[in-house]
Amino acid sequence: MSKNLSPINDINLRTLDEILEERFKRLAIDVVNIYDIDKVPASVLPHYAEQYHITGYEGWIYADTEEKKRTLIKNSILFHRYRGTKYSIIEALKTLGYPSEVFEWFEYDGNPYYFKVNLQLDNLGINQDARTLIIDLINSYKNVRSHLEGLNASLSFKAQPFAVCIASLSRTLEVGPYGI
Repeated sequence: MSKNLSPINDINLRTLDEILEERFKRLAIDVVNIYDIDKVPASVLPHYAEQYHITGYEGWIYADTEEKKRTLIKNSILFHRYRGTKYSIIEALKTLGYPSEVFEWFEYDGNPYYFKVNLQLDNLGINQDARTLIIDLINSYKNVRSHLEGLNASLSFKAQPFAVCIASLSRTLEVGPYGI
């Protein structure tokens, strides 16, 4: 069965069709798939960050590994869709390795339109510069009318139990003068 798609039975068109079929078989199709973020070269990632508007305080500064950068790019549409909600703050912080909770003013009896963020730092610490960057990230994803009242960090460690058992055996020996 012939795969010739030409409408007329012309030898020239058939030859052209065979030549093109051979050339198309050798083309690398994966080059065309530019939106598979996991497969694009790392040198292209800053261009995607610019395209998806996540440069600067919206996450790119904080993404210190290539994996975090790729995850940030993949989630950027979701972040922009929910921008201004506590969900976007939680997800942006989680993408960068900071699991967190956000409490709004009515959840802790605070002043109207204020909120607090609790970071759970598992085996990580933050310094003053990282704290400032995290506050800038929160301010870029919060809604305009709300104000960050507090940023609390809790550090937890998962310790392995270690048990020791010591057995001791003793005998008391009294030594007295000879002949008693």
